[in-house]
Amino acid sequence: MKINVIGGGWVTAESCGRMTDGTKPVMAAGDPLIPPVDEIYLNPPVRYRRFDSYCQVGCAAIALALKDAGMERAESTRSIGIIASTRYGCFETDLGFFASAKEGEGIYASPSLFAFTLPGIAISEAAIHFRLTGPTFTVGDPVGKRGYQALRIAVDLLSSGACSTMLAGWLDAGTSLLKQTAVADDGLRGAIFIVLSSGHGGKTIQAIREKGFELFTESGKIISAISDLIM
Repeated sequence: MKINVIGGGWVTAESCGRMTDGTKPVMAAGDPLIPPVDEIYLNPPVRYRRFDSYCQVGCAAIALALKDAGMERAESTRSIGIIASTRYGCFETDLGFFASAKEGEGIYASPSLFAFTLPGIAISEAAIHFRLTGPTFTVGDPVGKRGYQALRIAVDLLSSGACSTMLAGWLDAGTSLLKQTAVADDGLRGAIFIVLSSGHGGKTIQAIREKGFELFTESGKIISAISDLIM
């Protein structure tokens, strides 16, 4: 089955951008460079000022991907899903909340941090803001295959007919509070999301073909990470 890539966006330590703006993401180690709100959103999410960096980075990349696909506006709900894969999730916020909860036998536990202590919170905030009602969840990333799990699951959902449009991506925000990083951590932080469609009749930037258990670009290159589709 052929799956069309109709948009994409990213936020890295060096820059932010979209697939059709003539740039490529610079994958460099360091905390993501979160772009100004007015460069990303027509109207920012209601809770944006409360977002932790994980939500800010994830929602920004999703907003850029939807804008690239011409889908940033919504008059009503849309059956579009979001799958994100990550190694660290919201662990930075989890640690911050735990630190606040240790003080005074929990009396100072931060409610503002607690609201962002689940790894699915970033894509949930994006789904609410952009009125997306399709399958939405977060999965783990294997070493060396950044974003692949999300891409694989999104293709499976599209192939099954669960919905006709999906966002798939990788998301890892800053981890300054961690005392020990994961195995083979290269220090890259940020987010890349692409918009996939099984029946889009308009523009197509790239295409994915499924052969057995592997995914390939239209030119025949095997896909092992989501960056293979935009680099």
